[in-house]
Amino acid sequence: MFIAFSFGAFIEGAAGFGAPVAIAGAMLAGLGFNPFYAAGICLIANTAPVAFGSIGIPVTTLANVTGLPVLALSSMVGRLCAMVSVLIPGYLIVVMAGRKRALEVLPAIVACGVSFAGMQYYVSNHLGPELTDIASSLTCIVVMVLVLKLWKPKIIMRLEGDTPMTVAARAHSGGKIFVAWLPYLFLSPSCSCGASRTSRRR
Repeated sequence: MFIAFSFGAFIEGAAGFGAPVAIAGAMLAGLGFNPFYAAGICLIANTAPVAFGSIGIPVTTLANVTGLPVLALSSMVGRLCAMVSVLIPGYLIVVMAGRKRALEVLPAIVACGVSFAGMQYYVSNHLGPELTDIASSLTCIVVMVLVLKLWKPKIIMRLEGDTPMTVAARAHSGGKIFVAWLPYLFLSPSCSCGASRTSRRR
């Protein structure tokens, strides 16, 4: 949920065009998931964010083609997608592990779906389509980090053929962590600038 849905939605909102599946899928593959399985999980997770991908280009293009007000279209798309966004995290876990295992991580599922859908609904209805995915995904990431800090599942699910690995813990300096996140930090202000330019043109 954290990588495929939350982080994938951020990449969708910032870049789109298949980037979420490529980047988030590669991250999951690096964690030990089968590459094809990882790609499938990321495609399912990208169901709701894709409508506002690439700084809201699908909704903006629809408004330009039809001549309808962009905020009205954004509001309606946001209402429909918010209902789907609540369900996607749960569906993702059911596909991966089944209903019984999904109930074991229900707090994380609820926190992920509600935080994303709530912000998606608010931004799409009041601010427009440009930053809907960015704001929703960042909110969801923060909420998921807090939930996982305060709550841990009793049973750790492992995929077939997956064996527990003992990895020596390594401490990373604040500078290394900052450099690792720098590309994504650059994406956020550039998306905001692009969105503001689009709004001014309208």
